[in-house]
Amino acid sequence: MPETDKMHFSKEIQRILTETNSKVKLAKTIDGILPNRYAFYNKYGRSFRAEFAQTDKDFSIVLFERTKKQDYEQCFARGIFNDLKRLSEVIDFWVGEQKSISEIKSEFNELEIYENFDFENSNSDIEKAWNKVKNMFFNDTKFWENTEWKNRYLKMILGAKKHTEFKELFPFTSHYWLRFSPRKEFITECWPLDTYIVPIFHSKEQPKELGNYYVSTDENKDGDYFSDLNDALDFYASKLKETEPIKWN
Repeated sequence: MPETDKMHFSKEIQRILTETNSKVKLAKTIDGILPNRYAFYNKYGRSFRAEFAQTDKDFSIVLFERTKKQDYEQCFARGIFNDLKRLSEVIDFWVGEQKSISEIKSEFNELEIYENFDFENSNSDIEKAWNKVKNMFFNDTKFWENTEWKNRYLKMILGAKKHTEFKELFPFTSHYWLRFSPRKEFITECWPLDTYIVPIFHSKEQPKELGNYYVSTDENKDGDYFSDLNDALDFYASKLKETEPIKWN
């Protein structure tokens, strides 16, 4: 096998799949070529996305399902591999042989299984919305980056789901900004889109001393910063109670 710093990622995976008699054919770009630095499968049903991870000797992958009824990909597992043959075998087991995720996990400890929340909202539609938020967060081939920030993000959505003031609201996200709507179809009614909560990426411009969470409101475009998550969620909830959501045409 070529050295990893010169390896064509998709072609090498396809070579291994073909040599092991797998029926899986990797997807090509719109130019009709196999991508060099990543690999994917884009048919409905079982699919995956993979790429180089921390180094050219590490590979990240997310296993998911695509359906016509969903407007997002339902994740099942993700992981980091340092053996391209094992990565290719996971792809074949998931996409080709259609093995159960529990069976695949039993053979590949590299995988982290996606799990829904361990507590449910009594409204099944709100529960689905929360699982969609968590699922979209999980669906990230770069999950190994910025782990401290991502741990705070997971803590934030867990805390928001438990918060009394949000229990009857539908959550949704974009750019990791957590927003709410009183309606299942949030595009019909929600608070102004510049009203949201998100963890802070600490930097020279936003040092740790500034806080861990940022709440933006329609009335304060500069936002407010909080060190404590509960304080941030309480403040965010109070701001939603002060104004009525907008009904969009």
